[in-house]
Amino acid sequence: MEITKVGIIGAGTMGGAIALLFADNGLDVSVHDTSQSSLDKVSSDAQAAGISERVHICKDYDVLCQGLGTPKVFMISLPNGRPGDAVVKQLQPYLKKGDILIDGSNENYERTQSRQDLLRPLGVAYIGLGISGGSFGARYGPSLMPGGEKWAVEQVLPLLASIAAKDDHGHPCVTNIGPGGSGHFVKMIHNGIEHGVMSSLCEAWELMDKCLKMTGDEIGQVFDSWHADGELRGNFLVSISGPICRTKSRIDGGSLLHQIRDAVVQDANDSEGTGVWANVEAVASHVPAPSLTTAHYLRLASADVHQRSAVNASIGSFSPKPFEVAPDQRASILEQLRQAVYVTILVCFTQGFDVLERKNLQEDWGIDMTRVLAIWRAGCIIKSDYLFDLLDAAYAQNFSAHPLCRQEIADEIKKFWPSLKAIVLEGLKADAHVPCLSATLEYLKYIGGTDLPTCFTEAQLDSFGSHGFDLKIEPLRHLLKDEDEEPQWSLARGLLKVALRPFVNEESSSPVHFWFDSIFFPQFKDKPALSFVLQFDKRLVQDAHIKEGITELSDFDWERRQSQSFSARTAPFTRKPGKAQKGKPVHNCKYPEYDLHTSGTSQV
Repeated sequence: MEITKVGIIGAGTMGGAIALLFADNGLDVSVHDTSQSSLDKVSSDAQAAGISERVHICKDYDVLCQGLGTPKVFMISLPNGRPGDAVVKQLQPYLKKGDILIDGSNENYERTQSRQDLLRPLGVAYIGLGISGGSFGARYGPSLMPGGEKWAVEQVLPLLASIAAKDDHGHPCVTNIGPGGSGHFVKMIHNGIEHGVMSSLCEAWELMDKCLKMTGDEIGQVFDSWHADGELRGNFLVSISGPICRTKSRIDGGSLLHQIRDAVVQDANDSEGTGVWANVEAVASHVPAPSLTTAHYLRLASADVHQRSAVNASIGSFSPKPFEVAPDQRASILEQLRQAVYVTILVCFTQGFDVLERKNLQEDWGIDMTRVLAIWRAGCIIKSDYLFDLLDAAYAQNFSAHPLCRQEIADEIKKFWPSLKAIVLEGLKADAHVPCLSATLEYLKYIGGTDLPTCFTEAQLDSFGSHGFDLKIEPLRHLLKDEDEEPQWSLARGLLKVALRPFVNEESSSPVHFWFDSIFFPQFKDKPALSFVLQFDKRLVQDAHIKEGITELSDFDWERRQSQSFSARTAPFTRKPGKAQKGKPVHNCKYPEYDLHTSGTSQV
């Protein structure tokens, strides 16, 4: 069924622009907003565009719904959270089976799914629609990411295709992302990547402005050259950077950038949550995404100007200083900077896709990464032609692996890593702000590290918390699946804090006993019988004395690898000669110390 009428709820910057875009494409648009000034602006803009006969201002939901067809189709464009909840509640009396609500807000995907669950019994569909392109894209053609029930998404796809941006081949930049809140989730990841890309560019600008002492016009020319050719070719955010650098201030005729307050306030409150959610999702999904997270932290720190001033007065200034380089070296440094920015942007995408793929697996959304890339090729803030060609080739191979294990991506990382390292080192020496660039460098060092210092962390965790740890000589354990088939890391078996030491007790008829050091667990003292929850590797307990003793234990199954309980007869506790301090076991037993793998749990 062709949709010819649509209701717009929320006539702010985005909602008003989309209302006009629908009208441009021949639809009758009914617009409602609680703000009269927003409605007045939509009306005047429609008049100026010559489409006022197709734009109808509605004072309430009665008038709004009367002007719609069957089924009714609504587009919501509101701040995230409670405003959307209120609209859904207020609309319910007007909704009938088959009606469709399209939420074009930057909404949390879980909230989207809650609204879907609320309306599903009514036969009403709720589609979470990610929109990229900013206010300009909303007015002249955005990239669209719808997600929800398949029947509803397929029904509105022609409508969305009519307003979506078109790529170089004329294809509309919209696709059915998947079920549930997948559309809003993809937009959330999009915005997280966007934060990283923007941070890498602002850090590059400072290096050119303060460390290389380049003029705004010179920096603008550099950005223009990056956008025109090479790995940053066709990158939207690079394309707008040149004109920004060349823009002059009306105050003193110098660069406007030097007059703009260095405070990004959009992320300092709850009005725009996608950046926060993207980072929370990365942590909750156990996916390291430090380039995205650090970029967000820079924005958060920038927002509180008063706090920054107070800290500066307290600890001093770390203002960037000029690079100590000869003039003829500038071209070489600029090329290294270009490569460093490119590899950082590439890693921002791989980190975002890593989070997206993990959630896609958990939710079984069936998201096709190549289709996501396809709809980001026009009308999209993070559009990047060369990079998308690379990622498209990498993700055309349908296999489950870390993004950096895909050959096309790995080759680029290896090629440009040295430039990233060189720029970060120069930036640090000059006290320049390079949080995203440096976080990317560190990420590349540890994400593929095979000998990390975290063995020390494991030992400390075990020391104060008895968390246990694995040994390098043990077979490497991989992701396990719980009852819900969600991947989780199995817990480390660890080492028994109270070492089991075999010795011959001449007063006993049994040839082998186990002596338990009581340094870590003093409650064991003078106990003739102990019960442990044991999880171990049989291969590590092949000593004849130990094996002989274990086979005499009651209720113990050699073939079971999981936790199990058993009892051990011991001689009454007697401290051996030599004074031991807490945390330092006694080492003067007759036989060597043997550590058995346990879960770290013991019971008397």
